[in-house]
Amino acid sequence: MKAGRKLLIVLLLVFLLSSGVQAAEDRLIVYTALQQNEAQTYINAFENYSGIKTKLVRKSTGVLLNILRREKNYRPEVDILFGGPAELYYLAAEEDRFYKYSSPYKEQIPYEYMDNQDRWWGIYIGSIGFAVNTEKLRKLGLNPPRSWRDLANPKYKDLITIPNPVSSGTGYTILSTILQSFSDKEAKIILKQINQNIKEYTNIGAMASKLAALGHSAVGISFSHDIQKLQKEGYNLELIIPAEGTGYEIGGMAIIKDSNSLDQAKLFVDFMLSEKGQNLYSAIGEYRLPTNFFAEVPEASIKLENANLIDYNLKSSAINKKDNLLFWQQEIYFGGENVE
Repeated sequence: MKAGRKLLIVLLLVFLLSSGVQAAEDRLIVYTALQQNEAQTYINAFENYSGIKTKLVRKSTGVLLNILRREKNYRPEVDILFGGPAELYYLAAEEDRFYKYSSPYKEQIPYEYMDNQDRWWGIYIGSIGFAVNTEKLRKLGLNPPRSWRDLANPKYKDLITIPNPVSSGTGYTILSTILQSFSDKEAKIILKQINQNIKEYTNIGAMASKLAALGHSAVGISFSHDIQKLQKEGYNLELIIPAEGTGYEIGGMAIIKDSNSLDQAKLFVDFMLSEKGQNLYSAIGEYRLPTNFFAEVPEASIKLENANLIDYNLKSSAINKKDNLLFWQQEIYFGGENVE
C-alpha cells in the first residue's frame, strides 16, 4: 500500500474518532420519572438555552433505581437523573451512584431541600391529595372521602385508583405517608381496608387521578399538582387534602457518577436549579412548587402552608423503603381480607 494512501486512511480514522468524541461531548442523556410531555418541555428549554442536544428517557421511579444499581460496575449510559421523589435520590446517593457537584445556584435553594454533600438537589415540591369525581359519586349517592380513614370505608369498594408503591414513587410516598400518620396497628388496618376498595393499582402516579377524571374510578390518589393540571384541562374533579394530614415529595435531580458528559450535566443542573429554569413550571401551566427562592410560584398551586402536611420523615422513608414495600406486598396486597 502506498504511503499516501496509508496516510489518508489514518487521517480518516482520526477524523471519525474525533467526530464520535465530539458527538458524545455535545449530547446529554437524561432519565426522568416525570411525565414524558412535561419533561420534554424542560429539555427543549435547556436545549434552546445551551445548544446541547439532549435525549430524554422516561422510566418509573422503581425502574430507575434498579437501572442505577445494575450499571454500578459499568460505565453508565445516562448522565442525569431528573424528577421523582427524593427517597430515590437518598438511596442512590448512599450507594455512591452520584457525582458530587457544588452548583453556584445551590445558595438559592433551602438546605432542607438538598443533600448536604452536594450529591442531589430538590427542584420542586408537591403534596399528596385526593382527586374526587364528584359527579360519579353523586350518581352513586356517596359523599366524597375527606380523610385516609374515609378511604377505608367499604362503601368505596371498587371506586379507588392508587399508584402501586413498588413501581411508582408517588405510590410509595402515599404508603409512607399512611405509615407515618398512624400507629403500626392502625396503619395496617387502614391499608388493608383501602386495598379492598381498590379498583386498580397504576404503575404511573399521575394515572391514578387521570382514571378518576375519566370516570374509571371515583377517587384517584396522586400529587396535588397532577390533579390541578387535570382540573385546568376541564375535568370535573374536586381536590381534597386528607383531614389527618398528608405527605409530600421533594422532586430530585442528580448527576450520575462517571457521566460521559460531565460539563454538560453540570450546566443542566445549574439551569434547573436557577430561577430561569424553575420559572418554567408556571410558564407552561404546571403547579409544582419551585425550590428556588426567586422562582415564580404558580398562582393556583397548593402552598405548603395550606397543605396540612404531616412531619414527613424523608430519611426514615428512604431507609425503610425495602422493609415497607415487603410489608405492603406480604401483609396488604397479598395479605387476604382479614383486617385484624
